[in-house]
Amino acid sequence: MTSPALLAPPAGVGDDPAFRLRDLTLGYGSEPVIRGLDLDIPRGRTTVLIGANGCGKSTLLRALGRQLAPASGTIEVHGHDLAQTRRRGHARTVAFLPQSPLVPEGLTVAELVSRGRHPHRRWWGGGDDDEGAVADALDLTGTAGFAHRRVDELSGGQRQRVWLALVLAQSTP
Repeated sequence: MTSPALLAPPAGVGDDPAFRLRDLTLGYGSEPVIRGLDLDIPRGRTTVLIGANGCGKSTLLRALGRQLAPASGTIEVHGHDLAQTRRRGHARTVAFLPQSPLVPEGLTVAELVSRGRHPHRRWWGGGDDDEGAVADALDLTGTAGFAHRRVDELSGGQRQRVWLALVLAQSTP
């Protein structure tokens, strides 16, 4: 099993990293997929994960999105230990889009995209500028024209753009 190749700027470039991983071990059940990974992912830069199928690229992304807990090691997000960070706070900072997301039946495009605003909502109602964030995300992805259509009626490419709109509506740095 090989590890994913990580293409990132050299160490010391830019500010503190967006993510700092130390001695990270990730996996499913008793078999680790990633062992002892140390990695800094810089803020505001593009970082690419390259590797063969099954080497741990998606596993690493799931851990960064808090969809998979590390078997050992630490993940820091903007200098804060992820294990000590509340889920809502993390969701205001990091958006995660899985490879094969599932849409609840009967949901419209606008309803799905508005779910990206969940981390910003207060217990008594909406958050700051939910409607504006959703409208901007729909415009950016070219999906505003079918905001009132059901997601399950869209083509595969249209659905992908709607999922990207949800991530954009989440308004994470």
